Amino acid sequence: MAIFFGKKKDEEPGAAALSAKADAGGSSPEKARKFFDHARTVQETAQYEYAMKLWLDGLRHDASSMDGLQSFFGCTAQFLAEGKKGPGKDLMASVSGKTDVDKYLRSLLEWGLRPTEAARAVDAFKAATDLKLKDPAVWIGERAFGFTMKEKKVRKDLLLKIADLYAKLELPERAVNAAEAALKLDPSDGELAAYVRNLAASATMNRGGYDKAGQEGGFRQNVRDVEKQRQLEDSDKIVKTEDAMDRLIAVAEEQVRSRPGDLPSMEQLARRLLERGRGPDEHRAHDILMSAFQTSGAFRFREMAGDVRIRQSARKVRELQQMLEKSPGSEMIQNMLRQQQEDHLRLELEEFKERVAAYPTDLGKKFELGRRFFQLGNNDEAIALFQHSQQDAKLRVNSQALLGQAFHRIGYYDEAIQTFKAALTGDMAPDFQLDLQYNLMLSLLEHAKHTKNTEALREADRLASSIAMKQFNYREIRARRDEIKSLLAAGGPG
Repeated sequence: MAIFFGKKKDEEPGAAALSAKADAGGSSPEKARKFFDHARTVQETAQYEYAMKLWLDGLRHDASSMDGLQSFFGCTAQFLAEGKKGPGKDLMASVSGKTDVDKYLRSLLEWGLRPTEAARAVDAFKAATDLKLKDPAVWIGERAFGFTMKEKKVRKDLLLKIADLYAKLELPERAVNAAEAALKLDPSDGELAAYVRNLAASATMNRGGYDKAGQEGGFRQNVRDVEKQRQLEDSDKIVKTEDAMDRLIAVAEEQVRSRPGDLPSMEQLARRLLERGRGPDEHRAHDILMSAFQTSGAFRFREMAGDVRIRQSARKVRELQQMLEKSPGSEMIQNMLRQQQEDHLRLELEEFKERVAAYPTDLGKKFELGRRFFQLGNNDEAIALFQHSQQDAKLRVNSQALLGQAFHRIGYYDEAIQTFKAALTGDMAPDFQLDLQYNLMLSLLEHAKHTKNTEALREADRLASSIAMKQFNYREIRARRDEIKSLLAAGGPG
């Protein structure tokens, strides 16, 4: 990557002496403080690039300093806000060494200059972990995971790196979260699934302290900080009590208050509210997610907010279905249910339109949008989307199954037949195969009627017979088979 060099402002008196001490290396919080104090003074005079160098020089003497780390990133934000395109030679040279500390400082600088790039954040996470800087590594890791999940195309390799790094830090719960996110991207990865199970088992052992039993500070160490231990237990319970949920939400709210604008904290609070689901919790979670979207521009938060609305709408459908079960003859409830089902579909349609616009190369989202168009009877739009989504091997059979039905609806029977036959070449469950064969039979029958094609009618007859032999009461197979037999006995369609 090209580096654009800029000229640094004149150094203030004493800077050269401090820099010389920094070059000597060594771990000294006392020396680090001198650099940090000088960095604050310089930063206040808007000499941001020089201040960045001083923050890094201070971190060279005390790499574990959270004050130095967070202040450095605050300074880089001011540097970038001035529209700067790159650092000067002196700043780059200050972190050009080959030691682990140099690698750590260089990773911070490179990430600071491209703060939303997930790969750079992960590099910084690795550098901090390699130096065994627990607190900085955890702080960086949270952001690395957040930025990775916000990318338009989430990268499995980065999530696996994050999981491995958390495992090295002996934070198996966080490692599980990252590994599970990677597994969602590729559910067929058996090795990854086993890795997640191992991490989960390690997390369970870690929470109980069983892996440290008999060691100094082992199991008992886990109960010294009672409040922290209770938070971990509350967080891990599959079924949480109301008190536990209230405590978790209180902790999440405090994190948002103490770190305003921090996206992972906002997301955590929204998730906790949705998990509790009490009264206005969902509305509040929606507003938090929309605020995160408006602040960051990351569409992931807009998508999560949309899921909240979909969830609320789906609940209304279920409630009306339950009402209809209790009053099956109520025409009013039937009409209300039909209207709510249509409203729900249209809400999903609009949501997926937004998602396809935000992620135009995501074939999964195109398939979901196509499915909503199909359910609402907009076959032309559905066909165009299914033709795209069938290019994804994981979506091919499902896309072709619906694409064939859409072609059938608009009277394109020849195209429907070809599409159903293509779908039947893939691997699928027996029930799904039976459904495809039934739809292929229907298209062959209609094609035979419209074109007077006897061979198509005979093929439909063979399929009807095969389906009847497998499942005699499947859908309307008896009536369809009788219809086909009648046409053949009359000499064919005509």
